Amino acid sequence: MKTSTRQLLDKILTAHGGENIAKFKSVKLRANIGGVTWAIKGHENALADVEFTGSLTEQKAHWKNPFQPGYSSIFETGKVQLFDENGTLLEELKNPRESFKGQVIETPWSRVQLIYFSSYATWNYATAPFNFQVPGTELNELEDWVENGETLSRLEVIYPDGFATHSKLQIFYFDKNGLLKRHDYWPEILGGTSATQIIQDHKSFDGIVTGTKRRIYILNDVDNSYQSDPVLVSIDILNVNFE
Repeated sequence: MKTSTRQLLDKILTAHGGENIAKFKSVKLRANIGGVTWAIKGHENALADVEFTGSLTEQKAHWKNPFQPGYSSIFETGKVQLFDENGTLLEELKNPRESFKGQVIETPWSRVQLIYFSSYATWNYATAPFNFQVPGTELNELEDWVENGETLSRLEVIYPDGFATHSKLQIFYFDKNGLLKRHDYWPEILGGTSATQIIQDHKSFDGIVTGTKRRIYILNDVDNSYQSDPVLVSIDILNVNFE
């Protein structure tokens, strides 16, 4: 890793409370998640009032109240499961990534496909920028980007094979203080379409800083701009606990 890239990474980790993350093994957040994606996939309001718990040491997580109150789910990279309010297994999907082959934006999802997508995505959002240190991840500092008069540092992140995420290559943007403000990616299971996440309202929880207002839009690859309508996914984080 280049010295300048290492310095930028250190600044980013420090800005997000990096010295504190080693104290914790899991992150729990309560959120309202909306946007047009869920209706397109046949499950409007599936994540309207949910609680997400994710491991900080491996890609494992579970939801409380997906689809309806009392339901729960379990996510691992090779398996997802959905349970009813009595803990009875409703649906299971093994090797979930394989089930998305050939799909496009308009392709409906099963409930467990939605669980897979929302679980790995939320895990990635909740653990960035700390997941930049996953073994095998490559980091490259890019040229600065000016947006709305603000100069943002950019970091290209290439995740290793087998890591559950939107796309191997992603680009993260940081303000002068090192806080994450924007995140570009190309979701493979949505046919490689282009998207950007705009992150605002940063708050500190247990010494870890995260953006609590997140909006995901369509990204224009030609000029790196994005359109603010429609909102593909909206994430309003109500509370976060690290344990």
